[in-house]
Amino acid sequence: MRLVLIATALGLLSSGVGSAQDKLAEQRHQDARDHYRRGEALMMQESFEKAAAEFTAATRLDLHYTLAFYSLGQASMVLKRYGDAATAYEACRKTLERRAGLDTRVRGESRQERVDELREIEAAIMRWGGPEAPPNMITMRLEERRRLLQQQQEKDSINRVEIPPELSIALGSAYFRLGRLGDAEGEYSAAIEDGDKTGAAHNNVAVIYMMTDRLDEARASLRRAEEAGFRVDPRFKEDLLQRAASSRR
Repeated sequence: MRLVLIATALGLLSSGVGSAQDKLAEQRHQDARDHYRRGEALMMQESFEKAAAEFTAATRLDLHYTLAFYSLGQASMVLKRYGDAATAYEACRKTLERRAGLDTRVRGESRQERVDELREIEAAIMRWGGPEAPPNMITMRLEERRRLLQQQQEKDSINRVEIPPELSIALGSAYFRLGRLGDAEGEYSAAIEDGDKTGAAHNNVAVIYMMTDRLDEARASLRRAEEAGFRVDPRFKEDLLQRAASSRR
């Protein structure tokens, strides 16, 4: 009888500890979302330094907060902290890869969080742009995040972890700014293989091809970028023509 009472008491104690831990985890998660939302508001106000601090706080509270890492990368790029941006985007990728090892319950919670985040982003796009407004940097950044979330949802629906092209393009751009052209080319190529439909990856890798004197490949990639509807900078096209003309002399 004594053993039964002890076992019961230990069971109640374990249950109480588990409940307290769940509440603490839930509070940390909520605090992370609060920091993320403040960061989003600050991004819209173009207070990028403060936004980066809020996103950093969110990632420290929730190591699986994919969009907070991604947004931190975007803020860091604007601030020209390219090393920090690369680190944030790399962490974003790791959170996606880590999700493959999460249990069904946690994956379900993550899916619901993305649904909520997607609704928030769509509401913000309507507030800041609307269907008739011309695109600006704020709405472009929001649109980029929306595409990232939508692609994550699509991968979840087939229960497979893949890296969205937008993330590979963003990481490639950070590497490019750091002068890591080989790594940047690898990321842009990965985005193309993963089905980038924007043409941005083709355009960006064309720049690297031109810089490394692979002019035929640069022209081919530029053509694919335009076929995808990407607006290529006329100055880049002119530079490529001049390079080609010089190489024939």
